[in-house]
Amino acid sequence: MNIDFSSLGTLASAVEQAGAPILGAALRAGSTVSSAAPFPLNLVLPVALNSLASAVGGDAANPASVADRINADPNAVAAKIQAVEALHRDNLKNALEMAKLQTDQIGSYLTADIPVWVKFYFGGWRPTMGWVGSVVVIYQALGVMLAWPLVPGDMFNVILATWTSLAGLRTVEKWKGAASPLPVVRAQSTRMASRAAP
Repeated sequence: MNIDFSSLGTLASAVEQAGAPILGAALRAGSTVSSAAPFPLNLVLPVALNSLASAVGGDAANPASVADRINADPNAVAAKIQAVEALHRDNLKNALEMAKLQTDQIGSYLTADIPVWVKFYFGGWRPTMGWVGSVVVIYQALGVMLAWPLVPGDMFNVILATWTSLAGLRTVEKWKGAASPLPVVRAQSTRMASRAAP
């Protein structure tokens, strides 16, 4: 079912006025995203919307139509809305708690005070292959200039192809907005910084 998540805000207000605050909060949390609600709300909301649409009428895929049905006579459907909330209460509460936990973790992750050298080393690429590729390319360039023994051509080509492929994948992730700014968690960076401190 394709749900217009942007119209969940109106439905959330109508449901809250009918005396179902948990269902209203879940709908409001889902309305903050344009394409899909955050996990696990994206699993719980369609089920709750189907129950709500069955109870009061309207199309579950179009939350605005359900909100119109509620707003037409809020007192007549209040008991039905509260029954739907009671039916899904535990799932809605768990989903809201998990979504809040995810939001808090992301917020602490983005505001983490991480040393510059950790950001540089883990700056968003796959560290092992990134640094191996860098070292091999630098060694090969110096080897040509200083007449050192070179890395065999087939091995160099595999490393170089893997290195550039990972860089290309990282670029695609950035274009799609799926790339994380820093792929280390705060505990790892804190541990590494404490080991480096004198």
